[in-house]
Amino acid sequence: MAEVAVQMREILDEYNEEVKKAANNSIEKVAKESVSKLRATSPKRKGKYARGWGLKREGGIGGIITVIVHNKTAYQLTHLLENGHVIRNKKGTYGRAPAHPHIKPVEQWAINELPAEIEREL
Repeated sequence: MAEVAVQMREILDEYNEEVKKAANNSIEKVAKESVSKLRATSPKRKGKYARGWGLKREGGIGGIITVIVHNKTAYQLTHLLENGHVIRNKKGTYGRAPAHPHIKPVEQWAINELPAEIEREL
């Protein structure tokens, strides 16, 4: 009886490692695709904002990595461009800048794509 338990434990540990590898590979792949989608769909005036998208890898929980997609050069603009903002001059406000939603669609795509990618990897 003890031998069966040991064998089952080894099989489950091996499967756990395969799942961790598949999850880490899938997270990397989806994050890289998200960066390329953000670079393509970001508003381009001079292009500096769009080129600023990148990845930041951090240690995760239980051997599964955490990857943060962020704008390295103009992180202050992400909220303003995504949601729009008030335009002001010396006399007071005079309108609103239009919103350019480019982060939310990529976020929704990544949320839907990651589980499917992990299943494909397994």
